[in-house]
Amino acid sequence: MAKFGMYTKGTNEGGQHINIIEMSSKEQATAYFAGVKKLSLSQFNNLFEVREIGSLNENKNLLLG
Repeated sequence: MAKFGMYTKGTNEGGQHINIIEMSSKEQATAYFAGVKKLSLSQFNNLFEVREIGSLNENKNLLLG
């Protein structure tokens, strides 16, 4: 299973994900996030993008070590 993050389109957030989920495919993750947001897939895809991300341990900041 891979980890996928939901990101807003067209903003300069510094690459911070809004939400993260572990799913077996990008399509499943997109469908899950669209359901959470209560949007159709086309509406969701106009506002957000889903990207595969690395392990959560790779995203540690200095406070977490």
